[in-house]
Amino acid sequence: MLAMAGVDLRRGRLVVSSDSCTVDGLWVANGAFDILPADVPDRVLGEAASRMLDASGEGIPTPDLRHGPSPFAPVLTALGLRSYAAYARGALHVDLEQHDGTVVVSPSRNGGSREGFVGRADQSLTAKAGDSGALGTAVRVALGLST
Repeated sequence: MLAMAGVDLRRGRLVVSSDSCTVDGLWVANGAFDILPADVPDRVLGEAASRMLDASGEGIPTPDLRHGPSPFAPVLTALGLRSYAAYARGALHVDLEQHDGTVVVSPSRNGGSREGFVGRADQSLTAKAGDSGALGTAVRVALGLST
């Protein structure tokens, strides 16, 4: 099974969140997240990322993205923000994909409200699932490659 999560660096904090696949095949935030200080040890960052990958799943109901609350709303509420656009402004983002015991960590480019976070798979790193230190290090390196 494929598991997905993301890590964002925003204003000195790391937001580690989990995604799940809907019955219609759309990947959306599932409400599981951690907020950590940016200077946590790599092992702690890797543990949080592993928890979010473990929380990833398949077959959740497809949310009404036009009229319902954003699936990312719990994170925005926790940070005291009103919109995803405000959240994304100045943030760096990394995608995490776990499959068959390997986690692929991909940096991104912040394309603003027009494009969102654009993956840069050509600069992906890998870490063995379950190796929290290596995963945290890979996330930190990928954040350094993100723009």
